[in-house]
Amino acid sequence: MNRQEIISLKLRPALAECDQHRLRLHSAWEEARTFEPFQVGFKGDFSDDQIKTLDQLMFRFGKLQDAIGTRLLPATLQMVQEWQDVEPFLDKLNRAEKLGMLPSVKQWQLLQTAHEYRDQPEIAKANLARLLAQVPILEKIHSQISQWAENRIYKMERR
Repeated sequence: MNRQEIISLKLRPALAECDQHRLRLHSAWEEARTFEPFQVGFKGDFSDDQIKTLDQLMFRFGKLQDAIGTRLLPATLQMVQEWQDVEPFLDKLNRAEKLGMLPSVKQWQLLQTAHEYRDQPEIAKANLARLLAQVPILEKIHSQISQWAENRIYKMERR
C-alpha cells in the first residue's frame, strides 16, 4: 500500500473517528466537571442525568483512546514508513514520541478508564474524578497526533 492509499483508506477515516469521539468526550467532560458530587465534602450521589453524562464520558474516553492506539497512531506511523507489525506497542509509542507525534509515552501509559465500584461509591467517585483530570491529557495527545498527521498530509499533497 502506498502513502496516498494509507492516507485515504486508513488515516483520514481514523482522523474523522477520533474527532467525533473527542467532540463528544469534551462535551460530556464540560458538563461532568461541574457536578456537585465531585466537590470536596459533598456527601450526595449522582442523579440519573449525571450518570448518563458520566457513562458517555467513560465510553467516549475509552473509544478515543482505543481509536488513537489502534487506528490513528498506526496509520500515521505507516504513512511515514515507521510502523513495524511485529514490534511491541511500547516501541511504537516510543517511535511516535521521537518523531514528535506523541507528547509523552509516560502520559499515554498513565491514562486509564474509570471502573465502577457500586458497593464502594467513594472509590467510584475518586476514579471518576481521576478520569475527569485525564480528559485534557487525552485531548492533548489526540491534538498533537492529529496535527502532526495533517501537516504531513498537507506537505505530501503539495508535492
